[in-house]
Amino acid sequence: MNNKMKVCTIGGGSGMPIVNKSLVDAGFEDIHSIVTTFDSGGDSGRMRTDERGKILAYSDYWRSLISIWKDGKQKAIWEEMLRYRDGRGRNFGNIFFQFLAEKEGNLSKVDAVFATLIDAQFKGEVIPVSLSPADVCFRTITGKEYYGEHNLDDLRMSLDKVEEVWLEPNVQANPEAIETLKTANLIILCPGTMYGSIIPNFLPVGMREAYNESKSKKILMTNIMSVANEDEGFCQDDYVKVFGNYLRTERPFDYILMADLENLDKDLLKKALLSYSLEHSSPIKYNSESTVETILADIATIDETNLRLRHDNNKVAEFFKSFEP
Repeated sequence: MNNKMKVCTIGGGSGMPIVNKSLVDAGFEDIHSIVTTFDSGGDSGRMRTDERGKILAYSDYWRSLISIWKDGKQKAIWEEMLRYRDGRGRNFGNIFFQFLAEKEGNLSKVDAVFATLIDAQFKGEVIPVSLSPADVCFRTITGKEYYGEHNLDDLRMSLDKVEEVWLEPNVQANPEAIETLKTANLIILCPGTMYGSIIPNFLPVGMREAYNESKSKKILMTNIMSVANEDEGFCQDDYVKVFGNYLRTERPFDYILMADLENLDKDLLKKALLSYSLEHSSPIKYNSESTVETILADIATIDETNLRLRHDNNKVAEFFKSFEP
């Protein structure tokens, strides 16, 4: 793939940094990451509660920013600093980027200021999907309603699956995010929790229309394993149905990228899948008769310590080097 093209990644959580780092390692230099700012869990949630919900969540923003910085000694030092937590669990990165956002007036200006401050050569930019705070709310198949994205994580092993998700309040999209969608050559929807990290990026007013009007090629990277309360039992066609419903289009993606597990160590994989089964989690299914062009690729690895399946940074980088949309 032409590494000079403008690539837009969309997501949050741990999935986006993996994709961004893989793109950087593959030689891409024009990466524009649209990231959700509605997290309400952990330290981000405590900060937002202390501020009466008047601030954005900063954690996904700065983790994505670090991921478009090429590896080196300076990056390693800053990444260690930003990940530091004190005895009360307060994260330095969140506090530091709250300071920069308040100093500059909004979060959209922070990446350029941070780059100048520490003389970092970022391979693009990170764009908050909205500059207004909001919370992810959802309803499950039993009719229960929850306020706050952290509830998705708390209920991730529940069989009471999510039926609908929305934002409160209904906020406007960041104009920079809309412009990025219009001008990108390739849009990558990163792996992550479907209702917590991906779909919330299309809920601010204007994002859905901008995505649908974009002439860029669009690719969804599915999770390797399901999340019980979101996509358990899914194949790629189920993603098309869910995203098509929220985006109001019959064809939300040009391609779907799925992890091929065939090359993984069979004994280790068996142990990992047994561990996942205790969480009501199983591999996302591949439908060979899907109407959407689906790519099965060797992009997964097994974390032997925790028996978790992950996207492998080096394998994903090799994939995007050779991928021709």
